[in-house]
Amino acid sequence: MREPDDLELVERARSGDLESFAELVRRYERRVGSVLTRLLDDARDVEEALQDTFVQAWRHLDRFRGESAIFTWLYRIAVNEALMRIRRKRVPTTEFDEVAERSLSLSSPEPDPEESIADEHLRSFLTAKLKELPFDYRAPLILRDVEGFSNQEVADILGVSLAAAKSRIHRARMQIRTELEAWERERGS
Repeated sequence: MREPDDLELVERARSGDLESFAELVRRYERRVGSVLTRLLDDARDVEEALQDTFVQAWRHLDRFRGESAIFTWLYRIAVNEALMRIRRKRVPTTEFDEVAERSLSLSSPEPDPEESIADEHLRSFLTAKLKELPFDYRAPLILRDVEGFSNQEVADILGVSLAAAKSRIHRARMQIRTELEAWERERGS
């Protein structure tokens, strides 16, 4: 027996089939959680936002029109959940947690000890600078360069035009590049 695709699961869930919705949660919980981890500082906020994302998805399943992939729709809900938490706190973020650092890992499987130290410094620098970006730049950059979404998918997830998504990604990259160039000059690289 073949495994049902996402749209079949959505249709079954709309009919009240909780197990079909649970399967959607199983399929996307880790990926959605990964994005939330990169967007939010506090592990409790990540967990709450993850739960709220799927609660909102269940409550508003009738609003999913199938014009985009289900994960795009879920990511959009998750980004909105993260944004609401950030706005409530209004506290600047300063560091990535361990999960995000592992995802941004630049080291090779068998690193040279000197390269390892240099990679760790670079990774720490980049994660700190990424966290310093305003949410409007950080979210699109993470979705595009860390999660690997296309520009159109980033636009869909964030609910902005393709031009706006491209512009935010570009501005975020330029800001990180400027910081990286200054850092490299200071280090004498």
